[in-house]
Amino acid sequence: MIETLATYFDGQSARNRTVHLRDDGDALSFSGPETPKTIWNIRGLHPIDAPTKGQPYRLTHDAKPGARLIITDEAFIQNLISHSNHLRGGYSMRDIANIFGWTVGGLGVCAALTYLAMWILPDRVAHVLPQSWREKTGTEMETTLSGGAKRCQTPAGEHALGTIVAALAEGTPSLPAVSIHVYDMPLVNAFAVSGGKIIVTRGLLDKAETAEEFTGVLAHEMGHVWHFHPEAQIVRLGGMEVLSSIFTGTNGGNATTNVAMLATVLRSSRAAEAEADQFANEALINAKIDPKGLRSFFEKIMKMEKDQGSNGAMLGEIGSIFSTHPGTEDRIKNIQLLPSGVVAKPVLTDQEWQALKKMCG
Repeated sequence: MIETLATYFDGQSARNRTVHLRDDGDALSFSGPETPKTIWNIRGLHPIDAPTKGQPYRLTHDAKPGARLIITDEAFIQNLISHSNHLRGGYSMRDIANIFGWTVGGLGVCAALTYLAMWILPDRVAHVLPQSWREKTGTEMETTLSGGAKRCQTPAGEHALGTIVAALAEGTPSLPAVSIHVYDMPLVNAFAVSGGKIIVTRGLLDKAETAEEFTGVLAHEMGHVWHFHPEAQIVRLGGMEVLSSIFTGTNGGNATTNVAMLATVLRSSRAAEAEADQFANEALINAKIDPKGLRSFFEKIMKMEKDQGSNGAMLGEIGSIFSTHPGTEDRIKNIQLLPSGVVAKPVLTDQEWQALKKMCG
């Protein structure tokens, strides 16, 4: 046990009070003419400044953060810090443990929020969004993606598109309501956007050799519409922007009016692509439309990507139908053909198919 005189500030007035201070090993106890006996356990003590020889040593305590003990007795100070390392200043093991605990806890919260934003909430929220929002967002996305390109419309071409949808609906009466718009764009792609809109490019029509190939691509995009994948991706991206704003202090952009953001929205996960593939495969088989068309078109595009690279002129800045759709080779292998004995039905007549291919002139 060691004793000395010290100065005490109670944190409530500016008066300094002389106190008799004693180090009991596990606690500091002090009292004075105007200070009742007070006991501060060692674990709750914190140095305001690191101890410096020749300088007063100031301490505070968890029990009364505003109070101060000022010690000038060098021998007392050295004895105190010799058995209480955390009073030397800097970081003690307890401080490091606390920091580590808060860091791990914070990372855990971030991970949980990210998991919710990325995988749990988007699919659920996508199913309950109002139709007015879906349509408005889809229109904005279509305007951005088309980039001012001419929309291709001819009576014969629109009739052919309607015939394809009707053929698929024969096998799948619950087919989602869609609107299909063709644009005079050279890139080879088709993509579903919010609100049941499917955008098809002239480049894709040029590349498709048969109506069955084109129908397979449309069925795949209908699968995205059916599962609300475009809406889920927007919600997912929006959630990540919110988290980014929270953790970085920056402001997110508008995902429906930025091509780079839209490219992210269109890059579906493998799970989403598998769902769209399964929907397309089942819809084609139910309608007795040969799924070989979907398989052959995917094989054709994959070869074109390998030959030309993902930045080729025919693929465009959004990318090709595969640069936005991962796991291509495995997905091609998973396409099931018509059961044995089932005769495939033609989707369009030759005249209807040519009318569709010539929609853009």
